[in-house]
Amino acid sequence: MKKIRGRIVTPRGIIDGTVALEQGRIAEVSAGPDANGSARDFGDAWIVPGFIDIHMHGLGKHVTYDVVAMVEVARMQSRFGTTGFLPGVASMTEEQYLDFGRNVVEARERTGLETAEILGAHFEGPFINPAGKGGMDEAYLRPIDLDECRRYLDVTGDALKLMTLSPELPGAEALIHLLRDHGVVASIGHSRANPEQLDRAVDAGLTQVCHVFNTFERSPKPDPDWPWAPGLLDAVLDHPGLDFEVVCDMVHVRPEHVLLVAQKAGPDRFLAITDSLPGAGLPPGEYEMVDGRMFSTADGAARLVSDGTLVGSVLTMNRALANLIQTCRIDPVTAVKYTSTNAARALGLAEELGSIEPGKRANLAVLDEGFDCLATLRDGRLIHEC
Repeated sequence: MKKIRGRIVTPRGIIDGTVALEQGRIAEVSAGPDANGSARDFGDAWIVPGFIDIHMHGLGKHVTYDVVAMVEVARMQSRFGTTGFLPGVASMTEEQYLDFGRNVVEARERTGLETAEILGAHFEGPFINPAGKGGMDEAYLRPIDLDECRRYLDVTGDALKLMTLSPELPGAEALIHLLRDHGVVASIGHSRANPEQLDRAVDAGLTQVCHVFNTFERSPKPDPDWPWAPGLLDAVLDHPGLDFEVVCDMVHVRPEHVLLVAQKAGPDRFLAITDSLPGAGLPPGEYEMVDGRMFSTADGAARLVSDGTLVGSVLTMNRALANLIQTCRIDPVTAVKYTSTNAARALGLAEELGSIEPGKRANLAVLDEGFDCLATLRDGRLIHEC
């Protein structure tokens, strides 16, 4: 496939035109009809940058833990227009985290150009405050141990891209420095930090917020007649130097709160994520987490069978874009930044990925008017078509 036509969402606007591909890259983006009629014409379909999901835990029947499952998830991702993702795990033993790190390295080697790209690993934990555990298993949450983190860095090499941590734990600043020295994004999540602890973490190099609004609390009023005391959520939302992950399923975060984050973050610091678990992309049912706990997807989200705790989503990235545009009324150019461009920048990949511009890798998704994926291209190769 050398050229494709459609409604192209570029950083500068929407173009009814053609994307020319050459040697796996975008050679040209031009408006108007194809001069010689050689383009694959998708009519009024959207052509957007391939989605990048930096926070997910499963898809279909698969948990992103063992090698075979991650390779299958990489194959499935293309059905939804996702061309790059970070498989993630949470609340496990040290040996399980080490195994996961090794598995990500091997899965990256096993996937070829016919699947979505495993961009690296996300460790959600293990250095998490039990008070902010949310859906995590408290038995596997522990104090910060720099030597343990070094073992993770050793087994993953450059594959560890993101770690979520609670910066109020002793040793957090040293941990953040260690992560940043190895090119790992440090993210605040499952936290009960106060605003001063947040500031110290940012000064140390923390740059990201794990699923904002989820497992974050505002400070309660000490008295009904007192004004609301500003707490961590307020401090996070008002911080000018942080990227915000947002689960865009309209369950984890209500539309009005999505718009609040959009207002606070501007066009460049909003990161749409799925936080998906097994069951995403499938009919409602019951599924098992890595730690053995069962959850149900009966109401459009993943909730523990035992007590109904929200533990993840059944979202795919094409539906995240649809929710942003159709429900939240965010313009498509900005919404595409949320689903692709900003994640590429956060991971240090903006020179290669995340937008439809000449010279960048031809990772593209073609979506119909209902945002179902018609075709997905990775490095100019068709890896999905329906």
